[in-house]
Amino acid sequence: MRTTPRLVENGDDLLRAIEGPRTAVSEVGAHRIEVVTITRNRMCLHPSHLPDGEAIARSLGLDLPMDHRMFVPGHTLWCGEREGLETQVRSILRQVEGVAR
Repeated sequence: MRTTPRLVENGDDLLRAIEGPRTAVSEVGAHRIEVVTITRNRMCLHPSHLPDGEAIARSLGLDLPMDHRMFVPGHTLWCGEREGLETQVRSILRQVEGVAR
């Protein structure tokens, strides 16, 4: 019994998903990106230097931060949509005034 779709059945989604990171990495500079993770509907970019994550995200038009404080070390994912893909860029944990540490 097959529970996952075959590649040929959803090939267009996967090919579109592959092009999204290619364009994004070209825009910000391949030297600034260490890892790219993709699925059919999402891409996540991991900068070579996490402190650059917010600047990279903003240059790609991503401006919704999701802070993950329970991880050690904590980090922020900057999120948005690009080329029909949910897009995330990982960054160091942003410092927000008034938030208890």
